[in-house]
Amino acid sequence: MISVEVTKQDARDLSAEVKNLPGALFGGSGPLLRPFLSRLEEILPPEKRGRGDNYISSTLKAHVDSVVADEEHIRVESEGRAVEIARTELAAILEEKFPTLSHQNLNLPGLLFLQSGPVLQACTLQRLARDHGVKVPGGRRTLRYVFHTTVVSVGADRERVRIEFDLDRLPRLPGD
Repeated sequence: MISVEVTKQDARDLSAEVKNLPGALFGGSGPLLRPFLSRLEEILPPEKRGRGDNYISSTLKAHVDSVVADEEHIRVESEGRAVEIARTELAAILEEKFPTLSHQNLNLPGLLFLQSGPVLQACTLQRLARDHGVKVPGGRRTLRYVFHTTVVSVGADRERVRIEFDLDRLPRLPGD
């Protein structure tokens, strides 16, 4: 297992400004949180509630104080309020929509990281290469596969985002 820490300075080094580092995990688009937007709305300030899913999705990134994700749950906090999303909840939703797929292999931290914005992903790739000598081959599909498969935990606060990878989850070529 290897860990990467991304700071606001890492984003600045890429010529990007990230105002809220834990909110960067909600900077892209992904289907993971859509079923839970009404619950996530609870962490928004009262004056920001009741405006619909698109508003929640775009506003969430500015109001998140911390995020913790592991194999079993995602916990999002803001101003003393917290929302937890369990892997079993997401699996049940997916099982209902797609009953023929295997949902016991859901990787919550990997799915959460796929929703992060391009700046956080680029910073992470840069830190993987610089700090650990790990280079991920180009291509969006390859990148998504690597992140979904290998990210095993995510922790974010106002100072840093810490991503833990298990590279042993990647398939090996014969002779490796």
